[in-house]
Amino acid sequence: MRFSVIIPTWNEGPQIGPSLKRLREISDETHMEIILVDGGSTDKTVDAARDFVDQVRVLEKPNRGAQLHAGAKLATGDLFFFLHADTQPPGNWQERLEKFWLRTHAQPLAATVFSVDYGNHFPYTLIADGQNWRARFLGLAYGDQGFCVSKDVYERCGGFPEIPLMEDVEFCRRLRKLGVIEVLPEHIRPAARRLRRWGAITNTLYNQWILLRYLLGGDPTALWERYYAEDRREAPPPPPAVDPDRHPFAYLKKKKRVS
Repeated sequence: MRFSVIIPTWNEGPQIGPSLKRLREISDETHMEIILVDGGSTDKTVDAARDFVDQVRVLEKPNRGAQLHAGAKLATGDLFFFLHADTQPPGNWQERLEKFWLRTHAQPLAATVFSVDYGNHFPYTLIADGQNWRARFLGLAYGDQGFCVSKDVYERCGGFPEIPLMEDVEFCRRLRKLGVIEVLPEHIRPAARRLRRWGAITNTLYNQWILLRYLLGGDPTALWERYYAEDRREAPPPPPAVDPDRHPFAYLKKKKRVS
């Protein structure tokens, strides 16, 4: 089977080259094409990526749904694999996807995603478990889990909606009308930059608030502007270090030393 890997980018210059190089190194290039669709980056993302991709298309402004859909229109593969620019798929991603898609399934298969992995430390493990549970039992996956669909399924469901945010949520709605979204056990590893920058709890609650507003009819463009406005702010500084001798429970340590 031939894969079309479709990657949307927007100001990914510093990391896009190494990310694409690693993808090439772990993949069978004879059965793969990489399509990069940029959303008008201003940091030379496209220049850094050209040596590693087969096709490039540049849109006037960032709109991830429109970028993903534009990439699908250019794709020539049997399976479309939608991959975020800062996300690393498992080393055997091609073999795993091909074997799974060639199998006979009890229920119609609409899409596959991998199990997301944000790292081994709490609360990142808890967040990943919750996201994988939601995808497995509610059929609601996020884009950083790596959607894989056949060309036929993509065309029949209507593809990604051309909206800048929540395109993955709407895509799941369309896919569920055709079959199940299967969560594979292999791990896919996003950089999770916002998660690490803003903190696990703050970022998770904010994401759920954005999701709720969308489900209640919020405008995706307005939500995108609000969502990425947070990235333009300075991240909150870490709390100052506490002098061990002035810690509220320091007297316990002193008492223990004396005894």
